[in-house]
Amino acid sequence: MKRDYYEVLGVTREAGSDELKKAYRKLAMELHPDRNPGNKEAEEKFKEAAEAYSVLSDPEKRKVYDQFGHAGLGGAGGGGQQFQFDPNQFADFEDILGSFFGGGLFGDLFGGGGGRRRAGGEERGSDLQYNLKLSFRDAIFGKDSVELSIPRLEACDTCHGSGCEAGSRPETCPQCRGAGQVAVRQGFFQMLTPCPRCEGRGRIIPKPCRTCHGEGRTHRKSKVSFKIPAGVDRGTRLRLQNQGEAGRFGGRTGDLYVVFDVEPDPRYERDGSDLHQRLEVSWPLLVTGGSLEVETPYGPDKVKLAAGTPADHVVKLVNAGVPRLQGSGRGDLYLHLRVAVPKSLSAEQRQLVEQLRRSLDGEAAPGEGEGFLAKVFGSEKGGKKKRK
Repeated sequence: MKRDYYEVLGVTREAGSDELKKAYRKLAMELHPDRNPGNKEAEEKFKEAAEAYSVLSDPEKRKVYDQFGHAGLGGAGGGGQQFQFDPNQFADFEDILGSFFGGGLFGDLFGGGGGRRRAGGEERGSDLQYNLKLSFRDAIFGKDSVELSIPRLEACDTCHGSGCEAGSRPETCPQCRGAGQVAVRQGFFQMLTPCPRCEGRGRIIPKPCRTCHGEGRTHRKSKVSFKIPAGVDRGTRLRLQNQGEAGRFGGRTGDLYVVFDVEPDPRYERDGSDLHQRLEVSWPLLVTGGSLEVETPYGPDKVKLAAGTPADHVVKLVNAGVPRLQGSGRGDLYLHLRVAVPKSLSAEQRQLVEQLRRSLDGEAAPGEGEGFLAKVFGSEKGGKKKRK
């Protein structure tokens, strides 16, 4: 199973283009084949990072990936096509190293980076995940309206998310003086760490709200409504922006990810946007040919079988499969024919089958097998149907 692209690069979902590029180049420097000759694991991780960056650096692909995950890209890095790794993509390795040693990497290590909290101490709310089980039909056709009850942290009604008691306000942290960081010396080095008093926010709450105790958020169950697009599959992830937990101290609300678990169907096996069905057919119909009525997800349909159709024949019904996510049209339905052999026969039927076998093997007298054709297939000499 593919890893999450943000996890591969080690960035948050709010990472900008510069942060993505920086994270990617760092991994490229560590994992590049030139620096790890013969190391297959490093090579695979290098390709994985390149694939992740190729999607997240493209605004359109990133938008699709954020909403539907790998399923929205066809399960590959290139919008439905297999990601191709080009070893010459990083031929100018000196440029990559120069980007780091020109101030990026060392600037972060020795005070240039800063934390993930914004100035003023705002913290983005956490993302949430809800696993939703769907019927096979709802996964194919989608649903116009679904409502979920989600337990989450929401802004406190008393303090409106500030965490402060009425009439009070946050104050600048006296220990870090609002910087959110303090200098710590270790041997010859001096490093910046989050301030222990304000936890890196740069401010403190002298009079916490009595309802939320300074948290600025309270636990609630809230209803969330959304639409399920047609064609989702097991593991498809739908992103609902700003439906996660509320941020602290004015921070942005997180997102809600709905992950689908689709119930199996006894008739169909799904392979992406295609469906496969095993269909039992009487062997006389395979021998003589004719019309076969089948049931598809979109209603009944008829299939014409030629005389002498093989028992393992596969019939393809175009556009009778699953709608393609972020695409046009539908997949196909493949009917895998199987011979339906009767478990028991009457004495007359057994005699007729035996006559046909002997006729086909050249053991029967002339015309002996014709009685079988007339009774079982409903035909006379020359294959014409009887008239009643």
